[in-house]
Amino acid sequence: MVILLFARPLLAQSTPTGPAAAVPTPVEAATAAEERAHPDAEQLAADNAELHAELNRIRRDQAALQKQVDVLQPLRSRVTGYLDFGMFTVRSNDGSGIKTAASLGYHTPYGIDTPIADGGGVPDTWIFLGDPLSTTINSRGDPADTGDSRAVTFNPIGNHGKLSFIVNNFQVAFLAVATERLSVTSVIDFLPRARNVSKPGVGLGDFVDIKLAYGEYIHPLSTIGKLTLYAGKIDSVLGIEYRGQESPDRIAVSPSLVCRYTCGRPLGVKARAQLFGDALTFMIALTNGSSVAEQFPFGSEIDDNTSKTVSGRLSYSLPFGSGLEIGASGSYGSQDFQTKNSVTHWHAGVDIHLTNLNGLDFSGEFVQGNFEGQTEVGGPRCGVADCLRYKGAYGQIGYLLNNWLMPYTRIDWRSALHRSGVNFAYISDLARATVGIRSEIGTNVIVKAEYTTIRELGGQPQFPNDVVTSSMVIKW
Repeated sequence: MVILLFARPLLAQSTPTGPAAAVPTPVEAATAAEERAHPDAEQLAADNAELHAELNRIRRDQAALQKQVDVLQPLRSRVTGYLDFGMFTVRSNDGSGIKTAASLGYHTPYGIDTPIADGGGVPDTWIFLGDPLSTTINSRGDPADTGDSRAVTFNPIGNHGKLSFIVNNFQVAFLAVATERLSVTSVIDFLPRARNVSKPGVGLGDFVDIKLAYGEYIHPLSTIGKLTLYAGKIDSVLGIEYRGQESPDRIAVSPSLVCRYTCGRPLGVKARAQLFGDALTFMIALTNGSSVAEQFPFGSEIDDNTSKTVSGRLSYSLPFGSGLEIGASGSYGSQDFQTKNSVTHWHAGVDIHLTNLNGLDFSGEFVQGNFEGQTEVGGPRCGVADCLRYKGAYGQIGYLLNNWLMPYTRIDWRSALHRSGVNFAYISDLARATVGIRSEIGTNVIVKAEYTTIRELGGQPQFPNDVVTSSMVIKW
């Protein structure tokens, strides 16, 4: 009895009154709990749907933009360049590296007292000793003055070697990458030069020099190396000095005496194969003319004959320092500035370059060659086309004292005979000694200064033509 009375209130408490109540499922219970926690759930659901739609739109836009980037990515380009500003002077009366044989009282076998049949006939005042390009004052190879020269009459500076500031050149280089393997390069020099406006024809004035303009294609050679093809106005393949002839790259201010034979940039096609980790390199080129620099009258961009010049170089690098490279090069073809294919020229040379052996950098070359010219039967020697035979060499050593200062010295030599009928004859037999210092200030400024003394060889009379020059290069 007592148990029943106690159980009744418990049953009344646990048994629902009225209609039977439905028991919620776990999902419904969770939804109800979320609605109790977030009374604005409907608004949040609407916002979430809108965000999903916006995200999908962004993804579509991104996909379209990526397609455009994929198309435009290869068409990237780069513009670089430098300003080369300097000061120079030449210890001579006219700034040139030549004197007439008559003014020095020097007898030669080419004068008018020697019969034309024996190679004579040139007036004594047109026989020159020395070298019209020996008093160079910048990386371009420009002489301070060409003086009375009859062979090299292009005189872009022509200030008689007087102390002067000069903007050697302002260079702009363009690199456009069309695809991963194909690119186009051009290098242009802008040169401010003097013009005497009161005298017509005196002074060259400002001019533009397109130094390089070529296309380049790189083709992998399986696992052994790569093949690079070039077409246009290209670098030479002769020797090694052509690689570093721009002011920021050249250790010295001025080029060597033999650069005129190897540093030209002819028009044509070239192939370079680099094999076995670049240890072995072979280059071959087919060009309009020789690789003679434009300041020298034996190289032309446009051919006057149908035959082309073939040139090549083979080199091997050894693991000394950052690399010890030994090479040999040569060329053969029809001579420029004349129309006959049978009038030929040839060039041969050997070179060596040691890079960064405990701070030491050494380079050297020996070259020789011949432009045979043309002589009319019974006429003066080389009267139809100029003749030139030459030998030359240089050795240059630079030592990096620290990461910003490098003193250097160079010895170069040239022996040559240049003849043009009875118009002129040049007897060049000279040596130069150059000492200088190169300082890199940060990553964009290079300052160089050098002194060059010139000595005539072979018993020729000495005359003053030493050069002091400097260069401040600001690259970008």
